[in-house]
Amino acid sequence: MPNPKTATFQTMFQNVHAAGGRVMRWWFHANGTVTPGYDAQGLAQPLPASHVAGVKSILAAANAAGIAVNISLWSFDMLQASAGATWTNNAALLQNDTNRQAYIDRYLTPLVTALEGTPGLYSYEIFNEPEGMVSDVKNAGWATHKVVEANIQRSVNWLAAAIHTADPTALVTNAAWTFQACANVTGDTNYYSDAALRAAGGKQNGTLDYYEVHYYAANGTGNSCFTHPASFWKLDKPVVMGEFFAATTDGVAQNSTYTSLLSNGYNGAWAWSYTTDMPWPSMQAPMQAAFNANSAEVGSCP
Repeated sequence: MPNPKTATFQTMFQNVHAAGGRVMRWWFHANGTVTPGYDAQGLAQPLPASHVAGVKSILAAANAAGIAVNISLWSFDMLQASAGATWTNNAALLQNDTNRQAYIDRYLTPLVTALEGTPGLYSYEIFNEPEGMVSDVKNAGWATHKVVEANIQRSVNWLAAAIHTADPTALVTNAAWTFQACANVTGDTNYYSDAALRAAGGKQNGTLDYYEVHYYAANGTGNSCFTHPASFWKLDKPVVMGEFFAATTDGVAQNSTYTSLLSNGYNGAWAWSYTTDMPWPSMQAPMQAAFNANSAEVGSCP
């Protein structure tokens, strides 16, 4: 992210911390139209120093406010019409080992290496709701263009391995659209278990450190984090609810949404979102209520 509006980030970080928040999720490449950039052969461009400087300035602002950042690298938007002609290079990154490795070697590994030990960095998220751009997952696949889930799994495995190799202390996650894609209960499939990722990509260290899952009422109560405790999903790692509306949902009052998730055994809650759909301060009071109820635990994070 070259030349970020640091003052805007400072305000967000300060507001979230004052309400009891300690971790924020930030989209980085998103649809790939600004970063990483591609050459004439469709391969990722080498990481410019300006991108490192921009990310470090954001992390410095976060750390100064007492916040850590989960960097969400890519979104299903990379295969949306809004990506313009860039979608073809994005699709090649997902589908072709040569293109994926070029992104790792030229951009991702240098970025992770440069950020190792930087205060304000919490974790890396490989994809935001990658199921949106797949053709073979039940009820998913809403992006303009699509690939198969095996391409996503292989990419998660390779990118996670690259991050863990470059910075063995780094945490890695991936944001599943619902528990339909991240749990083996009620007939669904966890596409992001250690075994599934290793089988798809072959890299032993290309696994997740914690699961991130999203939920909205439109996904159906069978996927609800408000009516099911974290233990219901029988997952083998901590689970963070990385998107939900800070609104009355499934019988849980708006100001109790964060508190409910923590009480149900989830390891974190990041409402969507500070700037769109249900923007700040919709989550301010719910966050404050969760902090008041769990001040020792939340206050020690991250």
